[in-house]
Amino acid sequence: MLNNLHNPNIRVFVFGTLRKGDRLDFYMEGSQFQGMYYTQGQLMKSEIGSAYIDFSDKTAYTIGELYLVNFYCLLRIDHLESTSGEFPAGYDLDLIPFWPYSAGNEIDFSEEKKSTALFYRRRNDPVKIMCGDWVNRKMPIEAIEKYLVGERNHNLNQDEIINHITDYLKY
Repeated sequence: MLNNLHNPNIRVFVFGTLRKGDRLDFYMEGSQFQGMYYTQGQLMKSEIGSAYIDFSDKTAYTIGELYLVNFYCLLRIDHLESTSGEFPAGYDLDLIPFWPYSAGNEIDFSEEKKSTALFYRRRNDPVKIMCGDWVNRKMPIEAIEKYLVGERNHNLNQDEIINHITDYLKY
């Protein structure tokens, strides 16, 4: 039986301590490195030393790495980013646009070169619970798991997963 939970078919953009050679890169064990990419926004360092992106600066860019991970690797990363003591509940799973990066080439934020991946956004702004019901708030990790398990007769690709979570996160 097909098990989408084991397939590395979830795109994740990392830009801080999970990058190759940094101190927490072991969390990416078993993932598939896809290359260097960038996103719009200024890379910042928080009061406690963790990285985040300030998306208000539309002229700046942040370089990161793109990986394909399986659901279990995503759970490991989620534990680190949202519940461990390393970054005290400081990040939430979200979607980010990204573009191919090549050193020396001009930065190009054009729509035709843009793709989307999951990433962890710093919890610095309150998030509206649009449904008005805490019990029915958006929970992307659970939604991804339910989708992967529910599609056990179909080998999901990375675009199908991103499209599903994009639709799920719409208010």
